[in-house]
Amino acid sequence: MENTFFLLIILIAVVAAVIMHHHLNRVPLPIIFIVVGILLALLPLYHHYIFNPNLFLFFIVAPLLYNEAQSASRYWIGRGAINIFSLSIMLVIATVIIVGSALHLLFPFLPLALAIALCAIVTPTDASAVSAFAQPNPNFQVPFTIMQNESLFNDASGFVAFDLSLLAFTTGSFSANRAVGVFALEFIGGLITGAIIGALFLSIRRELIQAGDDTPFVMITLELLVPFLAYFVAERLTLSGILAVVAAGLFQGMENDSLQLVSSRVQLVRSNIWEIVQEALTGVVFVLLGVSLPTIMEQIISKHPGLLGLLILIGIVLYVLKFVIRLLWSRFLVWMHISSNHRWQDAWLMAVSGASGTISLSLAFLLPTINGRDLTTDRNALIFVVTVVILISLTVAAIAVPIITKMPTGTQTKPMSQWTREMIMTAMNKVRSSKDAQAETHIVVDALSQQLHQNNRPHRREQRRLFELTDAAEREVINRKHDQGDFSDDETYYYLRFLDLTKFTFNNTVWQNLWLRVRFGSTLVA
Repeated sequence: MENTFFLLIILIAVVAAVIMHHHLNRVPLPIIFIVVGILLALLPLYHHYIFNPNLFLFFIVAPLLYNEAQSASRYWIGRGAINIFSLSIMLVIATVIIVGSALHLLFPFLPLALAIALCAIVTPTDASAVSAFAQPNPNFQVPFTIMQNESLFNDASGFVAFDLSLLAFTTGSFSANRAVGVFALEFIGGLITGAIIGALFLSIRRELIQAGDDTPFVMITLELLVPFLAYFVAERLTLSGILAVVAAGLFQGMENDSLQLVSSRVQLVRSNIWEIVQEALTGVVFVLLGVSLPTIMEQIISKHPGLLGLLILIGIVLYVLKFVIRLLWSRFLVWMHISSNHRWQDAWLMAVSGASGTISLSLAFLLPTINGRDLTTDRNALIFVVTVVILISLTVAAIAVPIITKMPTGTQTKPMSQWTREMIMTAMNKVRSSKDAQAETHIVVDALSQQLHQNNRPHRREQRRLFELTDAAEREVINRKHDQGDFSDDETYYYLRFLDLTKFTFNNTVWQNLWLRVRFGSTLVA
């Protein structure tokens, strides 16, 4: 029961953070998740909480990557195979080796294997988190497509590099030939395993569609099984479960490219379910980080006073080195498919968009699974450094991406709110022009009018000022009518009493309004 209550509170915190982000959209959503998690840590239930990484990849990372893969464009993946190889494999290897070696030289107390593991953790990029900051600018569609495809495969590269570096740390030995062989086997084997499972489930689903058995329950249940089965089978074969999930998702996405009318209802249900699953799981990851962070910092301070400042410095150095390598690589070793007049601007966009996110956090949480050495202190320190890199990368992206993708003056598109307003106004004018069914027309116009204003948050002070003006005008008319003999004393009294109640409902707080409803409701019942 306690675990169930724990999970319910986490989900409520995720919902609260999403609502806050709607009103603070300039702040990256992952940062809001972390802050909400830190606030949860103040509750007794979450004191000294440390996240248990068991089955973390299986239940959280696998479905997240599967959803991203099935939503990806197979056309652009085929065209961008060279860029995927360059960014997802070569750039990851170069970053891990160069930055890891540099960290070891700059901070000798950090073992080389752990320095490389730390680089492997923060190398995977979270393109979906960064794309939310971008302005709608068609000039940068190609860079964002390249980054979306990159993020599908560099996650697996980061996982493999992470495993190899931890293996070298725990065993104390490292063989380059063996590492290359293991990397190739896990990479290619994971892809083949996932492709087989994805193709099998795709054929089953198509047979069900042709037989007319494509009910939402059957189709969605089968699809939800795919990422878990692909990951489980690949891991049992000592292959990359992450790449198996990606390959299965790519095969499943083929059904999206060849939709049949009979499966349209399923597609709608599936889209809504996966949107909920992705947002909920992503929020849970970052909220759990926020819940764990106070305990992690407390343990670091208790064992190594004054270490936090040094860890923050390591995080800053790590981000800067990774950023420089990614900038130069994006400028000179990435093919943009079409000629671009702003090549350096594309490179800067891809560099600042290489933010660490959910996958990096997932790798950091896997550190307690290491066997053979006491890595309690190292684990806490690495998770804290990863947190610093995530916060820096998301903050930089939130500031720089809108500036880079901003449309030139005079060519900016209208915001979505303005397009929505114009669409509703057009509909209202069209309905008003109808001469038939006047009563129904007024109802429809009233409903459209409510939609027109429901997204506009009124300025409370200005709204209150206007209410005061109308109240004063109404009282003046009533008193004048009373002086002229048009209203009796009783009529004047009830008119003014009505205005008092109206003014109270507009000026009171939520609690006062609730008390007013209870009071009048109980009076009516009596």
